[in-house]
Amino acid sequence: MDLISTITHANPYSGDYARLRAEGGLAYDPGLGLWIASSAEAVAAVLAHPACRVRPVDEPVPAALANGPAGALFARLMRMNDGPRHACPRAIIAPGLQALASVDLHACLDRGHPALEAPTSVEELRRWQLQLPVMMVAGLLGVAKTQQAEVARRTSELVAGFSPLGDASQRQAAHLAAQHLELQMQALLESDAPGPLLRAILQQQGTLDPADLRANLAGLLIQAHDACAGLFGNALLALLGEPSLRQRLQRFPEQLGAWLLQQQKLDPPVHNTRRFVAEPCTLAGVPLQAGDTVLVLLAAANHDPALDPGQDFSFGAGRHHCPGRGLALNIVTSLLQALLHTQALAKLRLQWHYLPSLNGRIPWFSDASPTA
Repeated sequence: MDLISTITHANPYSGDYARLRAEGGLAYDPGLGLWIASSAEAVAAVLAHPACRVRPVDEPVPAALANGPAGALFARLMRMNDGPRHACPRAIIAPGLQALASVDLHACLDRGHPALEAPTSVEELRRWQLQLPVMMVAGLLGVAKTQQAEVARRTSELVAGFSPLGDASQRQAAHLAAQHLELQMQALLESDAPGPLLRAILQQQGTLDPADLRANLAGLLIQAHDACAGLFGNALLALLGEPSLRQRLQRFPEQLGAWLLQQQKLDPPVHNTRRFVAEPCTLAGVPLQAGDTVLVLLAAANHDPALDPGQDFSFGAGRHHCPGRGLALNIVTSLLQALLHTQALAKLRLQWHYLPSLNGRIPWFSDASPTA
């Protein structure tokens, strides 16, 4: 199976993903050299088992990033670690993220809210998708409005360099971006006016290493980048494809949050993650050995008929379940609500494809070719 083409397929859910579940919830693919978890049972088992780590034991930082600022930042990210370097930052950061899951972000950001001019071109629409979510998180941390666009640009460079698909020039840009963001986070920590999210985090800080704190504040921007871009883009595709739905949500904006919650389950922004087996274990009745790698198909599990209706793997599960889920949904809901209150979508003529990725499903919008 070509993972990239599967993620970017118009409908992988009733095709490859359903076939994989039918062949067994946890099965070995000799072509990929990976175990593939595709059923809800297998995905839950892998994500919950302590032997399944987020990084290989012998490569805590990708070799291509090692010995540079981007690699140093990567090494401290809670989502890229197990044990204390995961649990300690999470305990400090998660409460602040969760407190912002249901607040009015426009009021919370006050004068730090980035401008929401109605997009009149595809370039401006991409700003809504790829920059505004990061700018909003930056504002919640306390980044000045005049600096938010630069922070979003640097975050995008860091994300591109982190990707296994990134090239040497992108990795070099990522090293420079990591240095820039670390300086920005240090300035925030020294500021007399931290944003509401940073204030909540500082109340919990305790004895967390300052370098770990700076890295994980930057990590919030990194997480917001792809997750919100996929959430926003996939939701926008659904709205563009169903004018009656768009009209209903315009009339009843209070329904938008519940709709987005269901939509992101059906068409998640992240389709898979990986776990690296550190010691022999048995998962869903299948014995695995140390050194095995499991491709965890979150999106396939979300479409498993056996999945409990209240369960959702879009943001992971278990100890690495994303603590920013509620805030990401809140950010995208607020942006979609603002966009639906304009006439922009009716005027834009768009075409799209999915960006190449090993795990994310992010539409890239462009101008539709003029008809003859």
